[in-house]
Amino acid sequence: MVQKIRHVIPSWITAPSQPVQIVLIGSGGTGSQVLTGLARMHYSLRKLGHPGFVLHVIDGDKVSEANIGRQIFSPSDIGKNKAEVLVTRVNTFFGLSWIAYPVMVSKEMKIDRNGHGYPPIILTAVDTVKGRIEISTWSRRTDMLYWLDFGNKTSSGQVILGTLPGYGIKQPYKHTVDRLPTVLDLYPDMGNLDEKDQGPSCSMEEALQRQDLFINQWLATAGLEQLWKCFRRGYITESGAFINLNPLTVRALPIDPETWSRMGWEYKKKTRKKAA
Repeated sequence: MVQKIRHVIPSWITAPSQPVQIVLIGSGGTGSQVLTGLARMHYSLRKLGHPGFVLHVIDGDKVSEANIGRQIFSPSDIGKNKAEVLVTRVNTFFGLSWIAYPVMVSKEMKIDRNGHGYPPIILTAVDTVKGRIEISTWSRRTDMLYWLDFGNKTSSGQVILGTLPGYGIKQPYKHTVDRLPTVLDLYPDMGNLDEKDQGPSCSMEEALQRQDLFINQWLATAGLEQLWKCFRRGYITESGAFINLNPLTVRALPIDPETWSRMGWEYKKKTRKKAA
């Protein structure tokens, strides 16, 4: 049997002395599903002896009537900031102190790590390609290492976990890779893609015409499962998944330099800027 290539997760995620810092950008269709799943994951990790994590949620959007039903909001939330609504809800429900940032990401923005020395993990669930490119630039300035991106069209999408350019995550043994491609590595021409399936909708009917009702939930589940494996198993053999609801298929993205090469990204082991 051919041994699968792995990426081993560093101890500051699997066995940290302090809660892991996670940044979630976007709390709409997919982001709202991810956020509530993260609250359950944090609670479960704490019960298993792990300190869990602190979540920072960034979103400058307000809840609209078109969001009700597709996203985790109620009619009483209309007009309120999405990040503040969701963070307040999970903080009250689970007794947490997670932080909402009711703004859009800017190059000057800083995350309060509360004295935590390790760089956070970034999760993105945003509508546009331009937003991903801007976030990628911002995240490099903040020394983040892992980037989990959620992206979808009408009835399909992908979840991709990558390591940000310039860093290699030190690996303890052979048959491992110290870097994982990001969504922008695998789709370098993403900026030229047609964004007609992205962006805000004016009504619930229009929103459902542009995106299937449960595509966001499928993507959120796939990404949360990836994170759960990172925390609990300590290594991964897949760095993402491709989901299509018509017909229903779920296909893993293996950790495999040959597969990445066919997608246009060449793996080269880093010998500098290694993170413990």
